[in-house]
Amino acid sequence: MSNGSQFNRSLSIGHIITTIGLVIGGFTFIYDLKNEVQIQQFKLEAVTARLDRVVQRTDDQFGEIMDHLIRLEEKLDTMIIDN
Repeated sequence: MSNGSQFNRSLSIGHIITTIGLVIGGFTFIYDLKNEVQIQQFKLEAVTARLDRVVQRTDDQFGEIMDHLIRLEEKLDTMIIDN
């Protein structure tokens, strides 16, 4: 059973098969991890875009509120001056 080395043939084949399995498993893990990172990056970009829209909408609403306050202040000024 010996082929001139310390290991017999079945042990070497077992090591080779195990090594190939580990390499395939490692590539599969890396590929899945890469896909998961891409999905998370897409979700992060979507959340960032959504947050930017919320900030813009809040800024617009704040501007409208300030315009309303200025108009109310002007109306109050005219009422006070008239009396």
